Amino acid sequence: MYKREREQQILFLLQEHQEMAVAELAKLLYTSESSIRRDLTAMELNGLVKRTHGGVKLIAENPALVPFSSRLHLHIAEKKKIAKKALSFVQDGQVIFLDQSSSALFVAHELVGKKQVTIITNNIEILTTMSKSKLKVYASGGYISPTNRNCLIGEDAHEIFAKTHADVLFFSVKALSSDGKLYEHTREEIHIHNTMLENASKKIFLCDSGKFDNYASYEQCSLKDIDCMLSEVNLPEKYAKFFK
Repeated sequence: MYKREREQQILFLLQEHQEMAVAELAKLLYTSESSIRRDLTAMELNGLVKRTHGGVKLIAENPALVPFSSRLHLHIAEKKKIAKKALSFVQDGQVIFLDQSSSALFVAHELVGKKQVTIITNNIEILTTMSKSKLKVYASGGYISPTNRNCLIGEDAHEIFAKTHADVLFFSVKALSSDGKLYEHTREEIHIHNTMLENASKKIFLCDSGKFDNYASYEQCSLKDIDCMLSEVNLPEKYAKFFK
């Protein structure tokens, strides 16, 4: 397991348990206690956790990057509702970009029954899902991200999005601030999203309400840069005003 991925797993476990022992983390993550201690030292310097005697605790709620496999089980009902709304924006004959997010995967499930759309994605789980359909589906290529093992990144991944025009892009990010700015956790995902955004006619942001009024490490864009935002709830005025 990569160091960055291990840190993500530590944060996810702490979100469940709040405080854990080094020995317990080492056992769960199949690594040495010395490796866990080094991880915790770096994470404490970054303001994510607080070291305790023999263990660690979460400093406060933060929009930590949760592994994709875990995110699939978060806000399921909300993401399904958003995905059903997204389907109304899809027409036969269109080319669709789907990003690496779990929200986009729920859209993919809704698209399985379609017959005449083309999908291009860097989301490995979406590729697996679409193997059950008769749709034309293109994998972006690239290499597996060390921080999101379901996401393909790199120049090969960018090339297909840069050289293809999509009718619709469905994408999500980790957080949406109160002033309408979208945030991601990694520069690699920012870079991929930028290429998708530049080459799609309609840009649709999938955002469950759990992402409202939050921040992550890097700014992606603003609501003013996209065409539509879909949520499971009616948009608060501070967000709705961008689309009037």
